[in-house]
Amino acid sequence: MSGTDRVRAHAALWYADARYRLAWLVLPQAAIALAAGLALAVLKPTGEWGKPADSKEDEKLYHELLDKAGKDGDKAAFDKLKAGADAGNISARSFLGTLYNPEWASLYPKSPVKADAAKALTYYQQPADLGYPGAQRGMTELLLNRGRGQYDLKRGCRYGLAFYGNPAAIRDNHFDSWSTLFWIAGCYIDSDSGMPRDAQKAADIYMDTVAAKLPLSVTTFTDNLGRQPPDLVAAIQRNLARRGFYSGPADGSATPQTLAAVRALAGKAAGTGGGNTGRPAGNTPPAPPSGPKPTVEELIALAKSATTNAADEAKLRDLAEGGTMVAQYLYAQLLSPTNTVQRITAPDAARAIQYFERLAREASFAPAATSAAFLYDIGAPNLPRDPEKAADMTIRALELKDADILKNIEEDKWGAGFWAALQQRLAQRNLYQGRILDQRNDRTVQAARSLLGKQ
Repeated sequence: MSGTDRVRAHAALWYADARYRLAWLVLPQAAIALAAGLALAVLKPTGEWGKPADSKEDEKLYHELLDKAGKDGDKAAFDKLKAGADAGNISARSFLGTLYNPEWASLYPKSPVKADAAKALTYYQQPADLGYPGAQRGMTELLLNRGRGQYDLKRGCRYGLAFYGNPAAIRDNHFDSWSTLFWIAGCYIDSDSGMPRDAQKAADIYMDTVAAKLPLSVTTFTDNLGRQPPDLVAAIQRNLARRGFYSGPADGSATPQTLAAVRALAGKAAGTGGGNTGRPAGNTPPAPPSGPKPTVEELIALAKSATTNAADEAKLRDLAEGGTMVAQYLYAQLLSPTNTVQRITAPDAARAIQYFERLAREASFAPAATSAAFLYDIGAPNLPRDPEKAADMTIRALELKDADILKNIEEDKWGAGFWAALQQRLAQRNLYQGRILDQRNDRTVQAARSLLGKQ
């Protein structure tokens, strides 16, 4: 075995086996390196240093099996997913945990298995320990929510803070799970969590969930603001001041001015309920408004009026939160900073992108994919510019046959990094040949036309 093979053996064992990591810290390292070479033939690890063993192809495969099993009731897909999980495939274990997770039951209504928090935790743990953000989020959801029967504050906070600091979670936009972030914020103020107390971090996360209209958070910091610890209230006042909602002292008192600022951040008047646009589609959405379903023409008229009429803006938002697809798209357009029309609603790119991506991926709504591509390309104060995701959404728009995206590809108005990212994705589909250059060229346009179906 070469020196390179020994290094690879050490890396794979370090990543895959906690006992090996402990031994490395205790025993002479030379002996461990030798043991790694001997163990390689027995354990046959396939991972690389700092990376889970599974490939992106595995992840895509098992995610498709999850959707087929949970959304279509495909028993054969479930059997393949379970076989992969039982064989130790990390992606399969993470996605099987999601299928058992009660938090996501409404997203997988035809699942062949019943929701079971204990089983979900069993499947989540290994991928969570290896740094899979989806599994870390699942562990956090189930361990910190007292209503799921698996409550474990210290363990849940360990996974929660690992998830919150996970670069992959940031990169892949996992932080649209507002209820999970609500539980994580509590780790910074609960003395039994085992984490250092940091009221400001807790307040900053809590106010993000209020801004996203998470009902639990809105209720906690409006109806129950006076029951919160003074240092947390003072930190909330500082956060609200930074956002421009509060101008009073940060004295830790739940004053009417503080309460009004929280309500303003939540976009609600006193005594009204908050919505939940921040939670992914896995959570049960609010019930849609009663009455006949509005037509597309009526929704378009409502969206136009919502730019200046607060009541109509609230009505459009309620329809979006209730699951009306066209309303979701129109409301996201209202929130998007790409919308230059004068409006009473403050731009909110993070919320807009949640709607756009969900519509593009789950509802195959082509205009949403195009809107998401534009928004990721320009970025916003609460949405970092991401040319990789802009390219992903462009590909999705092309797959969904949205001719508007082609018009924009034919123009050279995209930001740095976009063209290289798009060329890479087209090359993976054997549509683009040539050097990857971060600039528009005829081959890129032709490849995009081919994907769209226009030769």
